Formats: sequence, structure tokens, C-alpha cells
Amino acid sequence: MKIRSEVNSHDELKRQLPGKELDRNDIVEYKLFKLRELIDYVSRNSPFYQELYEKEGISSADIKTIDDLDRIPLTEQEELAKNPYHFLCVSRKDIAREFTTSGTTTTDEQDMKKRVSYTQQELLEIVDSVISGLKMAGMDSEEDVLQIMYPTITATWDPGLVLSKACDLAGFKSVINSSTSIEDQINTMKKSRTTFIIGTSSFLYNLSKSITDANQAKELGIKNIICSSEPLTEPMKEQIESVWGCKAVRQWGMTELGLANAIECEEQNGMHVNNPDFLVEVIDPESGKVLPPGKEGELVFTTLRRKCMPLIRYRTKDLAILIDKPCKCGTKVDQRIKNVRRIGFDESNNK
Repeated sequence: MKIRSEVNSHDELKRQLPGKELDRNDIVEYKLFKLRELIDYVSRNSPFYQELYEKEGISSADIKTIDDLDRIPLTEQEELAKNPYHFLCVSRKDIAREFTTSGTTTTDEQDMKKRVSYTQQELLEIVDSVISGLKMAGMDSEEDVLQIMYPTITATWDPGLVLSKACDLAGFKSVINSSTSIEDQINTMKKSRTTFIIGTSSFLYNLSKSITDANQAKELGIKNIICSSEPLTEPMKEQIESVWGCKAVRQWGMTELGLANAIECEEQNGMHVNNPDFLVEVIDPESGKVLPPGKEGELVFTTLRRKCMPLIRYRTKDLAILIDKPCKCGTKVDQRIKNVRRIGFDESNNK
């Protein structure tokens, strides 16, 4: 477990969280500790946060409990889009990759291009997060084969390369097929003995609608279909599951946050957030006030482990419900997000 490993290697954390099984209160204390560290770090290294926190009089010493989060200003997407290098905390020579995204979870009015930078170590951590997500979605055998379908993605990063690398490291097999032809995709499944499928929600939905022989699809033995990058409405989910005879699993992520941020488990009662890496909040999108778990509001993320371009209280422009209780799958300390939809998203247009 990443959190326990870091606690054991850090004297101050070890004193605060002695060697016992970590409970939910311990995880909150760990994240507050990481947040205070991060505020100190960006105050030294990020021109954007240096200026903002000096202006607002923000110090890490101000953050003693989770109720103090309201004291920290929110970070707007427009600010990142306007001047991304003001968020940079490392030398440009340390940047391994830069991705430009306008996002798939914003309305046209909010659409904007954002450039995000990562170090080599952060890219490796992204791959590690993808591996965890694939296992959460049910991949657990060397015989499992992930078929990767992203023919409509036009971002500056290639999800196929990230996913295939993750499969290699995890001991799974993978095959990339960017064709929009259902016949071509089915032939690849037969040839590769595909057991899992991943792609954008809309592409997988439209692909499923074009299948005329549902029995043929069910005979392929697909275990789970991972629907990513876009909202998956209940009618879309029902269509996909009825055609393939397996579960359609929701995945959520943003390029700004590291791509693979949350995914459903077999219980499908909310998407498990990559717990060690993020502090997650839900706020009232109008007032900015933090809402309690169980209330719908705008998702706000803080990247606790990023060094290149960390983001603190970053507004996602996505609405969701935060679940802060154990999951029936056996995971006791993860937070989950449920009913994620973009602000202004009309579900009736996606049936």
C-alpha cells in the first residue's frame, strides 16, 4: 500500500500514524499532512501559487483540519489554460512529456486547451495507476487480453500506448485496434481471444448499437467492458451490457490529473479514486463551499504527489456525489465518486 509505505519511510508521519492498520481518520490525517507539504512546495516553486498564496495570506500552518480547506482558493481551469508554465515547479529540462487537452467532460462554452507537463517518474506512476485500475475492473489473469479501442481520440497523448505498457508490466496481454468497423473489431477479438475491452463511452455505445447479432457478441466471452473519457448514462450502459452479456464498467480521469483517476469495481457502487494520489472534495458550484459526502456538487481535486505541475483544489467542472464509506468489494479506506456528469450535460441527448 503506497500510503503505508510512505508513512514507514517518513519520521514525522510515522509518529503521527504508528504501525497499525490505517483507518479512514488516519487517511484524512495523511492527506492533510501531504497537503501542507504541497502548499510549502508550491509556495517555493510555482509562480502561480506563490503569487496567489502571498496575495491571499495562505500558509500551510493554516491547514489544521479538513474544515480548513475552505480557506484555500480554488484553482480554475481558465487559469491553467491561460498560462500553464506559471504552474510549473521544475526546470523545463526535467519535463519528459507535455499533453494538450481541451477535455471531454466540459461543455462547448467551457472548452479550452490546457497544456500539462509530467516528469519521467510521474509518467511511470501514471502507468502504475492504470495497472491498479485494470485490476480493479477485474483483470486478474495472465490469460486476460485487453482490446484497446480509441479511434476517436485526438489528444496529444495516445491512450493505447499507455494501456499496452501497463498490460505488459502487469503480465496481461493487449491488442490495439483503432478501426471504427464492427467486423474488424470482432475479428480482432476472435483472433486475440479478447477478454476485456476499453474505449470511449460513446464509441462503445455506438459500436454496440451497430451489432445485429447479439448472440455472436455474447459468445466471444468478454468479461467486462471499461467505458472511459465520457459520461456513461444508464441507457448507454444497458445497451452495452445487453449486447455483450457482461458489465459495462465506468472509468473517470482528466489529463490534468494524470489520466487514470477513478474506476468502478465489481460492485459498481461508485468509482474508486486512486486514494494515495488525491485529496477529493465536492463543492457547491455557485458558492464554492465544501459539501458533505452524499451531496451532489462539483468535483475538486488536489494532486498530492505531483512535483512537476501540481494542482491544488482544481475545479473539474464535473458534478458528482462523493462516497466516504467502505465498499462491499472489501476496500475500506478508498473514497468513491458516483453519478459523474459534466456541468450542463443533458443525459436525454445521450440515449
